[in-house]
Amino acid sequence: MRITDDPLPSDVAQLRWMWTREIDPTVPQWAGNAEFSAAVDRWMTHPDRTVWIASEYSTAAGMVCMTEHTRMPRPRAAFSSRWGYLGHLYVRPEFRLRGIGYRLLVNTVQIAEQRGYSKVMLSPTPQSIPVYLRAGFTLDNDTMILTMETGAR
Repeated sequence: MRITDDPLPSDVAQLRWMWTREIDPTVPQWAGNAEFSAAVDRWMTHPDRTVWIASEYSTAAGMVCMTEHTRMPRPRAAFSSRWGYLGHLYVRPEFRLRGIGYRLLVNTVQIAEQRGYSKVMLSPTPQSIPVYLRAGFTLDNDTMILTMETGAR
């Protein structure tokens, strides 16, 4: 397995499409949608975002993303003013239970440490919590969310 931080947008688009199809079976099979791949490419190239994919035998097996956030500077040198938001950890069904997701996660945490982030945050699904706990994350419930309804505000 190989992990790279320079994936092809079409590989990331295919993984995202497959993930969405698992949640919503009305989404058709992936057929190399160029417009969707271009939208994913625009999303991927944001300067504060890094996307990694894991490949096996030239097949994109899984992905993860980290977006860097910069806090307002503090007058204390002990804290980094940057942190990472980890998201979009996904492994194709036929590649699951091989440790690929965990290796993507560990790789991402190591990069966050190298970058000097003060923390890495994420919003886990119930089924993903064990892998995050195994990697050292804690269930800290100090985050609040306001979900916006379409057309609201």
